[in-house]
Amino acid sequence: GAQNALWMAAEILLTQRRVAVHENPCYPEQRRILEHTRCATVAVDVDAAGLDPDALPERADVVFTTASHQCPTNATMPLERRRRLIALAQQRGFVIVEDDYEFEIPGDTAPMPSLKAIDPGGAVVHVGSFSKSLFPGLRLGYLVADEAFIREAQALRGLTLRHPPGHIQRTAAYFLSQGYYDSQITRIGRAFRERRAVMEAALTAHGLHPEGPSAPGGSSFWLRAADGTDTTALARDLLADGVVIEPGGVFFAAEAGQHYFRISYSSIDSAHIPEGIARIAARLQISGHTMG
Repeated sequence: GAQNALWMAAEILLTQRRVAVHENPCYPEQRRILEHTRCATVAVDVDAAGLDPDALPERADVVFTTASHQCPTNATMPLERRRRLIALAQQRGFVIVEDDYEFEIPGDTAPMPSLKAIDPGGAVVHVGSFSKSLFPGLRLGYLVADEAFIREAQALRGLTLRHPPGHIQRTAAYFLSQGYYDSQITRIGRAFRERRAVMEAALTAHGLHPEGPSAPGGSSFWLRAADGTDTTALARDLLADGVVIEPGGVFFAAEAGQHYFRISYSSIDSAHIPEGIARIAARLQISGHTMG
């Protein structure tokens, strides 16, 4: 799937002598993939608008970013930052690897164009996934890049995993060609918007608020508990209550973020969301912590 595409991009573009930039916090497996290449890594903090291009170090060979629905903060990079990032890539000669894992999931407004869609010079390697839009077990992703990069990716893939089963690829291609995928995206968008509204209302009712401005779309909320809260312990307690959250520490490059956590609504019926949020709020009160 898309994770394999990220691994291939790192293997092709990076060596021990090169520098990779990644967002902080970020998708944990992205950081582990970079560690495996033994390249030098630089973590750049994201803000409410995602990665700030002007915060990049002077030396960067590859920049990994999730411009839409950043993982885990759900921040979406505005158009002016996207253009600035591409302009810097052209000026300095670095490659952008765009992890667009959730771009297809529509929000209340039209989505921003992907970095690849506004890239005039081939600086962007675009990674997409069908895991969110079809189903995770499909493990089918895709790469969009210039011809030379695709040739290298095909050669590398042939040495390792060869390719996903042909019948899975053909079935997915047929599903797309018949227009079923567009209908599927419409249905998912409708369901996710309903669940998001229900979860947002439940969070507000219990005095819990997402960190930063609420970005449209996506499938999760990023929350900050009071300083000193151990969300790993909170997650363990909530699991006993039948509620799953993601502790925030794992998303950060250094020992940080223990008081953050992420909650998702992608695979839970709207009717169950208010009770789940109530259990989270109750556990926070039991532990003596409130949201900060």
